[in-house]
Amino acid sequence: MDEVFLKDEKETINFGKEFAKRLKGDEVICLLGDLGSGKTTFVKGLAEGLGIREGYQVRSPTFTIVNEYPTQRGRLIHIDLYRVEDFDVEQFVGEGIVVVEWARNLELCDCIIEFLFEGEGRRVVLKFNKKEVRYGLSG
Repeated sequence: MDEVFLKDEKETINFGKEFAKRLKGDEVICLLGDLGSGKTTFVKGLAEGLGIREGYQVRSPTFTIVNEYPTQRGRLIHIDLYRVEDFDVEQFVGEGIVVVEWARNLELCDCIIEFLFEGEGRRVVLKFNKKEVRYGLSG
């Protein structure tokens, strides 16, 4: 398990950009954390790091459930299960990088990232389940 502390939105976006560099293109990344803890901000950085196509902007899929973005490295599929109890995430596995906010079935996750409020910033805890996604926090 790895941890990092992020002071603000800019650091969260940069963290997402750096994390994107380590992805192969078919991972399932599950995001946990309270409302406003930085999950969607992380996805914005991830999309930037993957080279989101011009004209696309990452928005929370709270009401649409799924937003898909074309990137230079393939599809980014952003799913938000906050308002949904029964949803088949597996239908998207293997179709690109899948990011699931409010994930319930953590067995699908290659990486679980939890955003925790701490002081003025966020403590981010990373747990890797399956693939060697390892985010090298020390370099």
